[in-house]
Amino acid sequence: MDELDFKILRLLEKNGRMSHEEISKRLNMSRPAIHQRISKLEQREIIKGYSTVIDWTKVGQGIRGIVFINIRTTDFNKIMEQVASLRIEGLTIEKCYRITGQWCIMLEIRTSKTSHITNLHDDLLKIEGMLETFTVLILSEVNKIKSL
Repeated sequence: MDELDFKILRLLEKNGRMSHEEISKRLNMSRPAIHQRISKLEQREIIKGYSTVIDWTKVGQGIRGIVFINIRTTDFNKIMEQVASLRIEGLTIEKCYRITGQWCIMLEIRTSKTSHITNLHDDLLKIEGMLETFTVLILSEVNKIKSL
């Protein structure tokens, strides 16, 4: 990784659909050289994929939350699989993390109704080995911090 690779990553982070032609113009390099560098970044899995940023409030899933979960740690792998495979109508589990500290698992969730979060809690507490949950609703996002 050199400074040019970081410049390419910054441009793609701002606009994942930016063409190789546009990147080559902005960095004053040939399009084939940019293509080769991006291909290497993809092969090394530095670029893991491309995604679309969605305004979930416009499609009716504007409620976001974080669910912290405590479990019996002796059953961790089994419980983690069950939590990750939960399907609640109207609710999306965006991410499921194993974490350190006071809690064992953290979920990032998105939904259109708080009743869906109640359904999630009900289903979580049915899992054997589940000890407790704690949910925080996100009121607003102040700042999106970019990694580069």
